[in-house]
Amino acid sequence: HKKTESDIARIINSDEVQSVLRPKKEAPKKYARKINPLKSMKAMALLNPHARQRKAAAKRALQDGTQEHKDVQAKKKKRQETAKAYNKKFKKGDETFYKTMMKAF
Repeated sequence: HKKTESDIARIINSDEVQSVLRPKKEAPKKYARKINPLKSMKAMALLNPHARQRKAAAKRALQDGTQEHKDVQAKKKKRQETAKAYNKKFKKGDETFYKTMMKAF
């Protein structure tokens, strides 16, 4: 006697077979992939609500003609002048570190 598809389905679904089968396993829980906040502005905004404003301010600081750019340039100029004055006062003559070291040889 040949077994047909419907016979096999009927046997599998019968109470005798189903009662000895163990319960169906649950699929493992799926976790969302972590997004790198340094690459994704959306993820960074969740961690740091002020991140968008900071990024916009940094962008404006690089654009010519904005107030932020003028402030950055003014700070840069002041820093360079201070460094130049320091170098003029302390880094000349025979008392520089390099020249002092070379006198020993």
